[in-house]
Amino acid sequence: MLEGKSTLQFKRAIFLMENAYLNNTLNYNQFNNEIVTIATKLRTLIKERNLEGYRTAANWAVFTYMVDSVASNDYHPYAYDFQHFISSNDPKVGFVSKLLKTRKGNCNSLPFLYKLLVEECGGAASLALAPFHCFIKHKDEKGNWVNLEMTSGSFARDAWIIQQTGVTVEQISSGIYMNALSQKQSLSLILKDLAANYQMQFGAVEFDERIINTGLHYYPNGIHLYLVKFEHYRIKLLKARKLQQPESEATFKKQMADIEQKLGELGYKEPSQKEYEEWVHENDKQKIVKK
Repeated sequence: MLEGKSTLQFKRAIFLMENAYLNNTLNYNQFNNEIVTIATKLRTLIKERNLEGYRTAANWAVFTYMVDSVASNDYHPYAYDFQHFISSNDPKVGFVSKLLKTRKGNCNSLPFLYKLLVEECGGAASLALAPFHCFIKHKDEKGNWVNLEMTSGSFARDAWIIQQTGVTVEQISSGIYMNALSQKQSLSLILKDLAANYQMQFGAVEFDERIINTGLHYYPNGIHLYLVKFEHYRIKLLKARKLQQPESEATFKKQMADIEQKLGELGYKEPSQKEYEEWVHENDKQKIVKK
């Protein structure tokens, strides 16, 4: 897809990545049929409200379907999984296939499904990143960008996301956070997941490095891609150290240092997972109070 040999399909890319980790146990026809079935409901919803002439009709329909209790979702909207929201130890937590089954997801699967469904209905939506976080950007009827927080089912201003997640001006300027990702950048982000999941299952080999380099070719400031590449060399360094291979160890140290330099140039600072977890649980408490 990235090389232009086939059409860019976010839906297909998501399936390929998840199916690879799940050892080819998913069925694309079944996955696609679930998406098509939902999209049919969404088109009906748009028609019932006479919204066909609006550029954001698909955005409204998907947001309503995922967030509100309506007949089209059997009064069972999608929700943030406050018990399992970190994907580092179990990538399935952030899978769209899991979200479709349980209707509970995290800041990967919720915006991924939103984007996927909007595109299925002929609309447009972009992924955007912040530390430990992914959200949605799309243009409103006047052509202005708006942010959707699918974790809480609400609109959010740039200033609020920046404050809550600790994004710096330098990081925005370098393009690693807060920007609407292009379709190729979004697919490269999925390649990051593919490589990270491969590392988890099989370790660091030529294959996961090739995946990352492909992703970086189309998304040169993809901060998450660099982090997975750093982990690739860290794993290799530990192995070389264990096997007492000083030359290889020196090579891997140099490669890690080069990545650290690049991270510094992009303004990357390691975010605090503890602070993110506290923010997530605080949002959960606020939702309970509002109820």
